Amino acid sequence: MACRTGYSILVVAAMTIVSVSCRYQYESGSATRFVTDAYGRSVTVPDSIRSVIGLGSGALRLICYMDLADRTGYVEGNERKRKIPYILANPELSNLEVIGAGNNYDTELLAAGNADLLITTFKTASEADRLQKLTRKPVFALKYGNLGDGIDDLFNSLALLGKAFGREGRSDSLINYIRETISECGSRVAASDEQEISAYIGGVAFSGSHGITSTLNDYPPFRINSVNNVAAEVLNEAGMSGIRNNNTMVEAEQLIEWDPDFIFLDAAGTAIWKNEINKPVFRSTMKAFGHRRIFTVLPYNWYSINYENVLCNTWFAGKTIFPRAFEDVDIEVKCREIYEFFLGTDIFDAMNELYIPFREAL
Repeated sequence: MACRTGYSILVVAAMTIVSVSCRYQYESGSATRFVTDAYGRSVTVPDSIRSVIGLGSGALRLICYMDLADRTGYVEGNERKRKIPYILANPELSNLEVIGAGNNYDTELLAAGNADLLITTFKTASEADRLQKLTRKPVFALKYGNLGDGIDDLFNSLALLGKAFGREGRSDSLINYIRETISECGSRVAASDEQEISAYIGGVAFSGSHGITSTLNDYPPFRINSVNNVAAEVLNEAGMSGIRNNNTMVEAEQLIEWDPDFIFLDAAGTAIWKNEINKPVFRSTMKAFGHRRIFTVLPYNWYSINYENVLCNTWFAGKTIFPRAFEDVDIEVKCREIYEFFLGTDIFDAMNELYIPFREAL
């Protein structure tokens, strides 16, 4: 595979000098086409994409959601040891060759590999261009999004993957499933006569595990179910208020002052918060402790957002806080359905054994 040039070239057309992005042409005679990524970059790929590599937080997860795990040729080092849904559903990924240590990649290994396409997340368009030049491989950059103000980015990335791989039906199904879940849970709560409830999510992982004071100011299971997230207006790490879907550390005193009706604890931080919740300062002052309204939920983050886990947690939060509105919902059955839909296999038993979710934490 050879690049027509390693740099942008200048083309004179109609008396105007135009900058043209670097294009990568495959072996003579091989069919190629253009696909558009999340930044509007036109990327040249083989007509049939046989091998891909996911680079960056959540990239491999989206590949697995699209039922493309079997086309993954290499993985980042840390993917081989993670115990998260997409790896549990596709254990063969743990046996693939690595293209770098930890969460990093080696551009020389990428260049030497036989991947037809590099799929990236959390890169800018210019960073994607640079990686493309260094590896001489087409780079398809996606915006990972979230289930809050970044939901359009998530849906767009799924749709772009569908177009790139000729799997529009799969991407449409994923998008519709998420939309329908949000709509159904919201409708159940809206029709309920149960009073307004406040809640808090603690133990949320970001750049590692954390304890009870690690939270989100926009936790989708709360917002979707119209639950008052007591941390909604907390300042984020950059010191700016009103930033949604942001990991935030709060003071224990602030949590005590909020005194939410319910507390949910992310299982990713179990090793830390299981000791914290026994402190008298929490047990003797907070009503959630007195009423035993403290429950475990599946990990929200683990190398970015676990979207299937978030939907499982959404149903659990709804049923826990509004039992009458969700009385016909069996959480285990619903979780099995979600894992089967997103990953093609039911991994609930494995997740249940690893994280022990949906139980009283006390």
